[in-house]
Formats: sequence, structure tokens, C-alpha cells
Amino acid sequence: MVEPSWVGRRVSVRRVVERSAEGRLLFGDVVGELVGLDAQTAVLDTRSGLVEVPVPYVAAARLVPASTADELALDAVAARGLRPAETGELGGWLLRADDGTVRRANSVLPRRQLGMPLDDALAQARQWYADRGLPLLIGVQAEARRLLDAELGERGWNPVGESHVMATTLRSTTADVPRDTAAGVAVELTATPDDDWLALYRGGAAATAAGLALLTRHDRVVFARVRVDGRTVAVARGAVDEHWLGVMAVEVAPQHRRRGLARAVTARLWEWGREQGATRSYLQVEAANTAAVTLYERLGYWVHHDYRYREDPETTR
Repeated sequence: MVEPSWVGRRVSVRRVVERSAEGRLLFGDVVGELVGLDAQTAVLDTRSGLVEVPVPYVAAARLVPASTADELALDAVAARGLRPAETGELGGWLLRADDGTVRRANSVLPRRQLGMPLDDALAQARQWYADRGLPLLIGVQAEARRLLDAELGERGWNPVGESHVMATTLRSTTADVPRDTAAGVAVELTATPDDDWLALYRGGAAATAAGLALLTRHDRVVFARVRVDGRTVAVARGAVDEHWLGVMAVEVAPQHRRRGLARAVTARLWEWGREQGATRSYLQVEAANTAAVTLYERLGYWVHHDYRYREDPETTR
């Protein structure tokens, strides 16, 4: 009833705890992250510490959605994974501004409750972005900030960019994720992306001074690439914050797709991330990109939570 693929995820386990004086089985529930599993024992990391549950005593088990605290914590890590040129604080909101190319670096992240009327916050945020020549975008988590999302929707803020935040554990080896699956082509790691790397990523949209600065503005970042006949045909970026490896910018040239190169660069970033002390990995992907979502699910990622952006109707007309 407890699946090996659940290791690293939050679960609820109902197990036999004792037998009553009348001989009836008595059950108890334990909730926590599944950190270990073999044929005899499931180990859960709970708020009160590690709990070992004998597998034969398990009556039922299920996955538990990420809590609001978990969603906000992972979004805070992801915000450090891609660092814009400018940031500001507005109540419990993080304001982010760069060159306008990447939404994550040019939008509001609601980290905590505002502590002020919403109308006042929107007016101040609108001015902050206007001063930088940018429209106002607010990223709202589907669950953790559902009330804010609903309020913005009622005010006519259109939703754009429905996305998944996906996560996985890095405790396993990469034996099931072959690194060199395209005729033995190796994955290279570099400290900075070169012109060919930038040309492939987002069709060259980041091949500017501001784009390069955004990608490299991190103290633990690396760039993966695969070259065929001297030409870069697959790229990816990895950055480590705390014990999380953030994977982004996974791109494969159209004529080289379906050859395992996306798997290869991702697996190489996993290896590098482990060397940096990462035990988990996250990525952000548009929900409509079913091919990418399917790929990441095959690599062991699951949907941790969803978010969308809301556009300010006053600055996007």
C-alpha cells in the first residue's frame, strides 16, 4: 500500500497500533515525509521526529498534498534560484524587476500576508513597476494564495501562465536516468553560458547583457550542454539554494529531440547538485507543456503545487 515512488513525498499512513481487550484491532494515523521504505519498514519524518512503521501493520496509505507552509517555503527557495536585478519589499510581498523577459524575475511574489489594504498595495506596486517601465504581474499560488487569486479575478485581473512547480528527491542514483543516451555524447558543465548556449535557450531571447546577468547572478550555478559536431544542441541551468537544486532552461534543438538529451542534461545537473549538497530538486513548467510535464514525471518529479500570474488590467491595456 506504500509505494516506492512516494519516497520524498508527504504521506498519511494508517497502521495497526494495538489490539483491544476484546480482541479488536486499533488503528492510528501518522503523517509525514516518507524518507525510507523497504519490505519490512516505512520510515516517516514527522513533526515529532522519525517514526518507523512495520509494513505488515499498514492498513491504508495515501499521498497528502503540500501544505500552505510547504508551498510558500518552496516558492521562497525558487525565488532565490533566479535573482533579478532589482527587488523591493511591500508588506509581505516581494517585488522583482529585471529586463522584462522572464516572468519569474519581473513579477510580485506574495510571500506573507500584506499587512495593509489590498488597494493600497496594488497602487504602490503598480507605481514601483511603472517606474521601471514594466507592467504589474502578480504570481499567485493556487492554494496558498487562493483568496488573493479570487480577489484579483473579481477585479478583472486576467490569469496568464498556468504553471506547475514540480519536485523530486535526489536520494536515488541516476542509474535509471541515463546521462549519455545519444550516441555516447557527453554532457559538459560550464560556469557561464557561451553564445551558442544563449542562442538555443528561448530562441536567443536571453542573449543580451541583461539576460546573461540574470542567468549568472548566483553563487552556486552551473550550465549544462550537449554538443554534436561542435554545435550546441541541448542546454540546461542548475542552481542550488539550501538543499534544493533548481533546474531550468532545459532546451533541445528541434532536430535533436526524442533522443534522450533532455534526460541527459537533467541527470547531469542532478549529479552536480548532489556534489553541492542538494537532496531535492524543483523545477517550474507551464502546465500546457504536456510533453515537458510527461518527461519530468518520467524522471520522478511530481506536481508539488500550481500557480498562475494575474495581469493588472490598468498596465496591460
